[in-house]
Amino acid sequence: MSRNPAQDFFTFILGGSLFGAGIFLFLNQVMVSSDGAFGFGRWGGLGLRHGLRYGSGYGGGFGGGALDRFWLGGAGDGVGLLMIPMGIGVALLFAQAFRRLAWVLIWGSAAALFAGVLHSLSLRFMPTTLWALVTMVVMIAAGGGLMFRSLYGNDDGRDR
Repeated sequence: MSRNPAQDFFTFILGGSLFGAGIFLFLNQVMVSSDGAFGFGRWGGLGLRHGLRYGSGYGGGFGGGALDRFWLGGAGDGVGLLMIPMGIGVALLFAQAFRRLAWVLIWGSAAALFAGVLHSLSLRFMPTTLWALVTMVVMIAAGGGLMFRSLYGNDDGRDR
């Protein structure tokens, strides 16, 4: 069977549209928040955060605010320690000494910082109906299948 480029292109566009719509609908059901957002920290519900925010303790009393997030396991876990090797790397880079070590320190610190930020995120799938979930999965699978089919070489070798 010979290939029809126009039909393959149309199949790829249709598959890509189905795949993209399915991915959009699936990702639209995911709620992203950071640890400590809305008062729900690493240790559970509102009790500990509320007590530290308005009471005494190392939270700073009435409305410790942003500092509470760092102390209670928010986005600031270990970030300060990552700035030390990054600063050393930048200093070595500007001093034009040990350039390879400087770049390793800078890129390693940046990668660890990025991983730390991603680690502090919390992803939750919002409640949805089974019909909606099945529709999303079928759209993603059918779209991917159509795209692969349009790229798959299905000629019988007569062109050679």
